Amino acid sequence: MSEILKGIIPIQKKFMQNNYLFALQWREGFCFGRTIRRRITQYKPWSLIDSNGNVIDIAASTAQAELRFRDPRNTVNSILYLDKTTSVGFPWFYHGAFGIKPQYISMYLRFPEGDIIPGKFPNIDPISPAAGNRISDLNELVSPYEQPTDYQEVVLPPLTEMGAEYYNQDADRNHNPVLNILFCLYWTQIFKPGTNYDNLISRIALRSIPATYLTVGFGDHPQDMGPQMMQDWLGKGEEPLTLDEAAALGGRY
Repeated sequence: MSEILKGIIPIQKKFMQNNYLFALQWREGFCFGRTIRRRITQYKPWSLIDSNGNVIDIAASTAQAELRFRDPRNTVNSILYLDKTTSVGFPWFYHGAFGIKPQYISMYLRFPEGDIIPGKFPNIDPISPAAGNRISDLNELVSPYEQPTDYQEVVLPPLTEMGAEYYNQDADRNHNPVLNILFCLYWTQIFKPGTNYDNLISRIALRSIPATYLTVGFGDHPQDMGPQMMQDWLGKGEEPLTLDEAAALGGRY
């Protein structure tokens, strides 16, 4: 393993098992719950295509504007898009990462699509994929094609599209980016405050029991939950909690 990969974890080692507890951070606060079941989902190989399904070879020292991860069998569909907030009554979301090749390709994730590219040092100018900036780009060194890593770990909620831009660092040859899209799809139970789960929520917030902490989206800030997700996941009038609010629930039981 190269020096750069030390401390970076293969993404499958971070997937939750059934009945795992978790705290899911949104911009508005935290939701707490457990996994009911899961399914590993993988698309390998996935070659970069345009909206018409044409394979894209990026010219030497050239950028590729933002594109979704479309299904080449039907380009209307985005591979990682969940078109409803729940499935068979359970809130669900994706958790995973991308492996990429060849080594000359830099990939810049945007989540949601069209949003800022995260990963820069806070005190420098924004990352410019058009210039091929080597600032926290996803590449084969940090997330190899055969073993996607948590170098850029992604948590995708329902109803949100994501995309990516690319740059070919090779000054001599064209290259087609090829991805290993490796995600786990979780069906979950969300614990609602004011119920018999208050003590469990508190213990997760206080870290007195094992639980996985995940951030919705990736990068500099969590994704907004929004009113529809709040209603479908938490119930009408309910909102995510701060960690202090969650910890204080333990006094009810």
